Amino acid sequence: MKKPISVMWESTIACGLACKHCKASARKERDPQELSTEESFMLIDQIVDFGKPYPILRITGGNALMRDDIFEIIRYAKENGIKTTIAPSTTPLLNRENIEKLKEVKIDAVAVSIDGHNAELHDSFRGVKGTFEMLIKATKIMKELGVTFRLLTTITKFNVKFLPEIFILSRKLGAEGWYAYMLIPTGRAKIDYEITPQEYEDVFNFIYDLMQLRIMKVNAVAGSEPFRRVAIMRKLVEEGELDEKSLNLGKLYFYLKNKLKKLLEKENFEEIEIEYKKRDKKIFGKGIFVAHKGEVYPSSFLPIEIGNVRKDSLKKIYRSSKVLKDLHDVGKLKGKCRICEFNDVCRGSRSRAYAVYGDYLAEDPYCAYIPGSIERFIKSNGKKEKYKEKQKVLEELKITNYSRNV
Repeated sequence: MKKPISVMWESTIACGLACKHCKASARKERDPQELSTEESFMLIDQIVDFGKPYPILRITGGNALMRDDIFEIIRYAKENGIKTTIAPSTTPLLNRENIEKLKEVKIDAVAVSIDGHNAELHDSFRGVKGTFEMLIKATKIMKELGVTFRLLTTITKFNVKFLPEIFILSRKLGAEGWYAYMLIPTGRAKIDYEITPQEYEDVFNFIYDLMQLRIMKVNAVAGSEPFRRVAIMRKLVEEGELDEKSLNLGKLYFYLKNKLKKLLEKENFEEIEIEYKKRDKKIFGKGIFVAHKGEVYPSSFLPIEIGNVRKDSLKKIYRSSKVLKDLHDVGKLKGKCRICEFNDVCRGSRSRAYAVYGDYLAEDPYCAYIPGSIERFIKSNGKKEKYKEKQKVLEELKITNYSRNV
């Protein structure tokens, strides 16, 4: 709780796209109440106030390139020693001139969304024709200029069966990494766009497979907290301590796995050296989100205001927030998340719990795992006793699961 690992800043809500999943409900024009240039500098000063190592500044929107002062702001952050990334929309503003300016101000990485492997799928998701073509053109320019870029995919029922194609295209385009986001029904995103709990389980296992290929960096980010549990279970299976049946693999997993295998047979990708950095838990907590008018939230997908940088310092807000303290305390969790044997590494998606139940401490409504079920598949007697203890706690608490999947 000393400092967040990153500060995501919604620099503007202005954007030329109309994406189905937009958490910001972006609009065409800038809001006159957005943080001014000087206030943006003040925000950067507040990040510096956390002390070294500084949290990462992740500039998002809307479309940050619609701010005419954005390059000045990035330069100020970099001059203060802050690692800075930007996530612009794929509009005509993501052109050679602006990419050259991003390189000039020494941006650390550009994050661009890719939600389909072709124009039909991607453009239908983004709400504007031609965005896929602009995406391809922008990545070629960034590759040519040596600007590090990442490709981000929000996984929904519309594109989940095309993840192998999206992943391979991302690798071909030269992305530094592919980042998988799970849809959170907030903003424009509707709960009807979600995949099922079992499909999430399959997707997490598929993402684990992709990480083992080591042909491109892969990360499961927002809404992917249960992926940590899946990764642990997969590791236990690999080490012979857990039966493979415990993974509860469904049809979607095998569909994605088989499709990926066929697609990879046509490619000749070389393995690369990939480093997955671990954050120092003694120093860093989780990320934090600053909206365009200075409001501070636990994350961009958890709309519970905990302060405003126009009134208090980010450090004061972060260190005194009851909501943030609750989110770090597994003892405050409810339902099956409270007694899950993996809650110390997972905690479930608090954003999804809030979106579905209106309670950020409720159980993750889209987690397919039932606490204690792993005990049947553990091969080590010592570990079996550990999981039996958890099951005993579950019975004593007599917790009623109100999740749709249990």
